[in-house]
Amino acid sequence: MQHKTLKDLHRTLEICCYVAGAGAFGVFVRWLQDQLAFNDQGLAERSFFHVLVVLYLIAAALLFLRFIDQERNKRRFPSEDFCETFANPGRLYAILRWAAGGLICLGSLILVATCETDEDAVLLRILAALAFCFGLSYPWLLSQANKPPLRRRGRLCAVACLPVLFFSFWLVVSYKANSINSVIWSYVIEFVAIVLALAAFFRLAGFFFDSANGWRTLFFCMISCSVCIMTVADARYFGMQLMFLGTAALQLLCCWILLANLRQGEKPAKAQPDDGFDRLGRDRYEPPEDGGFDRL
Repeated sequence: MQHKTLKDLHRTLEICCYVAGAGAFGVFVRWLQDQLAFNDQGLAERSFFHVLVVLYLIAAALLFLRFIDQERNKRRFPSEDFCETFANPGRLYAILRWAAGGLICLGSLILVATCETDEDAVLLRILAALAFCFGLSYPWLLSQANKPPLRRRGRLCAVACLPVLFFSFWLVVSYKANSINSVIWSYVIEFVAIVLALAAFFRLAGFFFDSANGWRTLFFCMISCSVCIMTVADARYFGMQLMFLGTAALQLLCCWILLANLRQGEKPAKAQPDDGFDRLGRDRYEPPEDGGFDRL
């Protein structure tokens, strides 16, 4: 892993540890809520721990925004080019990205093996298939950042959209599974985790659709990673737990890569697109100031 200075390495490690630590603290907060804020019938009671979960989410978001502001104040910025922003050369990066993808694939296989008696077994099998494709293809997508210039952008765009499709479908599956559940607190954290993961990979896909925003991508990867870790405190299929953990690991790796590849200096101004009117204005006929009589 290449860094400009040892100080940059320390800063990147520090921020990533905060992201993972926030997720671990979220697991503890959610576990306390599950243990103390629900009665024996599984119904939510009035409890301070409901407020504590909301405060945790707000505090985590503000903490990550503060980290981003600190990097901005140091005049560091992410590039809008995918290869420059997500360059991750070396064997160690390869092991990490494929390990995260492998965890998602393993979770999908376990989900298929354990959902046979579920009333939504067909939907869960489709979800597992999408998860397997996601876990298998996204590490490959990150490896393409090490092979500039990018080729076959159509294939890259399709792979970048796959996690968006996966989490959109997961949101539908989760909604169907909880459609008759009146206890919102029992599933709302899962909803939030899925939506944040969807937003994070939507931002990552923006690098292939000429709408890149490195800071927003970094923020959503941070908050999504923490909340995905937080969901481990809830009860669900073990395969889904692994899918959440694999997603968190992949997003934490993206946070590391984004922070490691920040550039020093002022961000270049984005060129304004020429809509044709400026060119027409330059090409139109302008009569000479003397009206032509002086030449005569």
